Amino acid sequence: MILASIIGAVAGGALGLVISRNMSRITGTCPIMCNPKVAVPYFALLGLLVAGQYLG
Repeated sequence: MILASIIGAVAGGALGLVISRNMSRITGTCPIMCNPKVAVPYFALLGLLVAGQYLG
């Protein structure tokens, strides 16, 4: 369960980084999606919660 949560957090953080880099080029309006300093921890937390719920 702990390993699945860690993998989910890392995958969520990586997804947040990719989304923040690409969304800032397209729209540039959402402060959560466009700022990598906010998007990476936010998506890491979401990945942690989803992985804990479904894989753990």
